[in-house]
Amino acid sequence: MVDRLLDGWPPQMNYSTNVVLRGIKDPKRQVVLEYSAAPTTATQRRLAGKTVVHPVIDLGDYTCRAVIDWVEIDFWFEHRTQFRFVRDVLSPIIGRQPYVEPLDPEPGNVSTEFRVKFQEPTLDLLGQCERALDREFALQMYGVIHSIEISLDFKPVTPSSDKLGRMVGVLARHLFPDRDFMTVGLDRPRFLRGRGKEPTFIMGANNLLSSHADRPAPVDATFWIGRKDGQVSWRVMEKLIDNQNIGAGTWDDLPLSEHRARIEVTLDRRELIGLAVNNLHDLRRFKFAKLQGRYFQFVVPTFENQFGDKHAAHRALEVDRWRRFLNAGVVGVIAMEGARKLFRDNARPALKEFLRAKGQKVRPTTRVGSGPSGSFLAYETLNGRAAMALEKLGHREGE
Repeated sequence: MVDRLLDGWPPQMNYSTNVVLRGIKDPKRQVVLEYSAAPTTATQRRLAGKTVVHPVIDLGDYTCRAVIDWVEIDFWFEHRTQFRFVRDVLSPIIGRQPYVEPLDPEPGNVSTEFRVKFQEPTLDLLGQCERALDREFALQMYGVIHSIEISLDFKPVTPSSDKLGRMVGVLARHLFPDRDFMTVGLDRPRFLRGRGKEPTFIMGANNLLSSHADRPAPVDATFWIGRKDGQVSWRVMEKLIDNQNIGAGTWDDLPLSEHRARIEVTLDRRELIGLAVNNLHDLRRFKFAKLQGRYFQFVVPTFENQFGDKHAAHRALEVDRWRRFLNAGVVGVIAMEGARKLFRDNARPALKEFLRAKGQKVRPTTRVGSGPSGSFLAYETLNGRAAMALEKLGHREGE
C-alpha cells in the first residue's frame, strides 16, 4: 500500500516516499518503509541522468547469518529394508526423527532406495549419518544430494517488530532473481496467507502493463517466487517459529529476541548439477559465497528525472512504473518492462505500415538499458552482507 506517492515527481535530491506494509494476520499492524531518491552518479548511457531510489534502512541494525536450512539426500543400499530401520539408525545421531521416504517400494514397503531429509544439519553430522548407513546397510555409492535449502537470516540487534517488518519489505522488494519467473504461471510472484491457503498473485496475468490491480504482499505473509517443486525458488518471510511438525500440527514459538527476517532459496537436483554439487564431498568443497551473485542478488531501481519535451503519457507511464515498484518490487518492474516491450514489438509492424503510408520514417528502437538488469543498480551494501554471511557459512562447515 502506497502512503504518499509522487506528489513531487520527478523526484529530486532528498525526495522521499513511504510505503505502508500491512499485516494480514494482524490487520491493525502497519510498518512504514521509507524510500529516498538521488541522482545517479553512473556514466553509462542506460543510467546517466536518472534517479536511483534506496530504502531508508540501516543494515548495521541487523545481524546476518547464513544457514543450511535442510538437505534431502538419496541413498542406495545393497540390501532391502524398511524406512523405520533407516530412521532408527539416524535418530540417535541427529537427536530427532528425520523424514525418511522409500523410493519405488516393493511389497512390504521395503526398498533399497531412500530419500532422507535432514533439518538444519552440519556437514560433519551428514558425514556421520552417511557412514552409519554404510555400516548398517552397505551403500552402493555415496549419497546423492537431491535438493537443498539455504537461508539468510537478518535479526534486529535490538528486538523490534517494526525493524523486522522493514527488513522483510526490503528483501521482497529488492530481490533480483536473474531468470524467467513469468512465463510459467506457478513461478510468478505471489504470497501465501497461511499453510493450505490458495496463493494470491501480486500481479494479475492480464494486468502486467499497469499497477492498478496489484496486490502487495502483506508483511506477515510468505512472499514466494518460483514453483514449489521447481528448479529454484525463493521465499521471504518473518521467521517466528521453529521445529514445525506439519503432520502433528506442532511448533515452537521463538522468543522475540530470535525473531528474524528470512530469505530462503531452494535448489533442486538440476540446479545442483549446474553448480557441480553431486554429493557431500562436493558440498564440503563448495564455495558458498558463490551463491550470492546467483541467488541472493539485490538491486535498486532507477527512474527518469528529466522528461524534457516528452509527452505527458510518457510521464504517466513512469509514474505507474514507480507505483509498480512500491507494490511489487523489482520483480514487478521486470514484469512490467517485459510486458511493455512485448506490446511495442507486437504493435511495431502496424506502426511501420501506418508511417510509411504517410511518407514518414520509422524511428529505430533503442537498445539502451536492454536486458533484465538494464534499469537497475546493484544494492551494494545488502549484497555485501549476503556475501559475507555465505562466506562465513563455508568457513563454519570446513570449506
